Amino acid sequence: MPREVLSSWTLPFKILYSVVISCIFVVPAIVGYALQLHITSYSFWALGIYGTVVFSFILLQLIFATLNRCFIYRYKRNAPSLVSRRLVNASAQETIVEKDLTDQQIIKPGSLAEHEISEKVEITVTDDFKERPATHIGLAVVGYREDDTLFSQCLESIQQLKYPDPIKIVVVIDGNEEQDREMATLFQKAFPGCPIISLEHLLSETPVYDLSNPSVPSSEETVKEQVRPMTDEELLQSTFLPTDTCAVCYMQPHRGKRHAMYTAFRVLMAAGCEAVMTTDSDTKFDSSALLELEQALYWYPNIGASAGDVRIWNNRDSLLSFMSSLRYWMAFNIERAAQSIHRCVTCVSGPMGLYKSSVLKDIIDPWIKQRFLGMECTYGDDRHLTNRVLMGGHRVVFTHLAFCETETPTEFLRWFKQQTRWSKSFYRELLWNVQSLHKHSPWMAAELFYQGLYPFVLLFSILYILWAHAPIVLAIWLISLFVIASIKTLYSLVVSQSLGFLAFPFYSVYYLLGLVPAKIWALVSLWDVGWGTSARSVAERKRENVFLYRVKEALPVIIWITIIVAGITYNLVTFFTSPQQTQAGVLDPTSIVFYPNPYYTSGV
Repeated sequence: MPREVLSSWTLPFKILYSVVISCIFVVPAIVGYALQLHITSYSFWALGIYGTVVFSFILLQLIFATLNRCFIYRYKRNAPSLVSRRLVNASAQETIVEKDLTDQQIIKPGSLAEHEISEKVEITVTDDFKERPATHIGLAVVGYREDDTLFSQCLESIQQLKYPDPIKIVVVIDGNEEQDREMATLFQKAFPGCPIISLEHLLSETPVYDLSNPSVPSSEETVKEQVRPMTDEELLQSTFLPTDTCAVCYMQPHRGKRHAMYTAFRVLMAAGCEAVMTTDSDTKFDSSALLELEQALYWYPNIGASAGDVRIWNNRDSLLSFMSSLRYWMAFNIERAAQSIHRCVTCVSGPMGLYKSSVLKDIIDPWIKQRFLGMECTYGDDRHLTNRVLMGGHRVVFTHLAFCETETPTEFLRWFKQQTRWSKSFYRELLWNVQSLHKHSPWMAAELFYQGLYPFVLLFSILYILWAHAPIVLAIWLISLFVIASIKTLYSLVVSQSLGFLAFPFYSVYYLLGLVPAKIWALVSLWDVGWGTSARSVAERKRENVFLYRVKEALPVIIWITIIVAGITYNLVTFFTSPQQTQAGVLDPTSIVFYPNPYYTSGV
């Protein structure tokens, strides 16, 4: 469809899409209420069919997560020692250089020729040889108007990373205006003498120049027709690349995190890196994080990427950030760990991930060009990149031994917007997930189905019970949510040995008041491609502080909480003013976990 036609239909299409999705939510609840669907055997306490599925799924998750931990410790005990490739291969490289190169050929550090030599002398690990040369690693840091303290701490933690060989470091600043130079100044303080390069064009959209005269582009029509990414050879000729001893900071026109990541990937691959580690500008690394991620790439054949554990450093700033830190631990150490034993982790988180360059070179061009509903995709870059790895049939794993720390929102509204963006990414990426399900373990399909369906089963139950004249059912249903949360709480308490997890069942409150409406609003507003999390500039912060703007952003939460409060009030008023109306039992049509059934008799 031509872009002009698409643009003219944008608003009607958005309205139609939102109405259709809203009806999909409402109709099943109405049908369930009208038909009084009962799907379990009758008793005062009943475990519904869906409740059985929930408990079984959680149990399998915990088993798989435990197996992944056991595997990691076992592999680490038997893994070959990681040694400097330069030291191990020095004599072999000299031999190859003398044999294959003439005296007139000059090899530049980080050039493609140097990379080709390194590939020729790669050492294979055998039972008799318990050493493995370190992988050539590049580190990509991307950011946009980051807080000075956070960015400085990020760069300091990078300098403390342990690795046998030097790594190539690239910082890409997503902006080239005066305000963006603050990050460049901090980069120079951390890496004195290292260059800062301002890119006139995005590497993802670089016009083709006449290489015989690079300063003069072709005609305007020709350039328009020939916009394409540079090749590695063109990058080597036209751009200063990082070396083992010289980091580079690139400033480019503001276009979003995805385009900044693309620049970093292309530069580091052109510099001869065999794997690229990605991170955000507010991340702080554990010193052993890179070593553990690199080792994870060799657990199994055909691994394309490895993910690490992301923790929260500001977990004491508010109750919400503390609860989020507990949820983060479970998301990585239970959910991603369970996926990892099946080698099908569905999202390598932005703060820390490691990708093989041999995999990246085949996927970053379709990744940067991703479109949804005719629009460029801005958020969800990490999940889609992981999806591209999985679609290629490559494996993705997680190790809890590699960890970093990042920031989480401390205010409810900002947290809600973050969860909405992540939920949009999840539901949008299901369209790409289904293209690789047949290439991976059935657990991947089970995870996606459970994560996608569970919030909406909760939604139907909430709406049904709230307006069903049955406050006792509502109370027991809330208790059942605490029971479910307590299962993971007990596991987390034992594994992490942190008493803080005793508070996790109360996260159910945030789940009901924030996550459920976030997932609903995410599906209703998938057409909105705005980033929507944090204000970076002074102008953006001023706008976020405007009362009407905040009300607009909070409208989905306000509507949802109004429905909840109205339903609870209706139940209580009915219970105290007309108790006879509450005597008849009302079953939850989805039967999540428990409900009282007054129709039950011993003869039933």
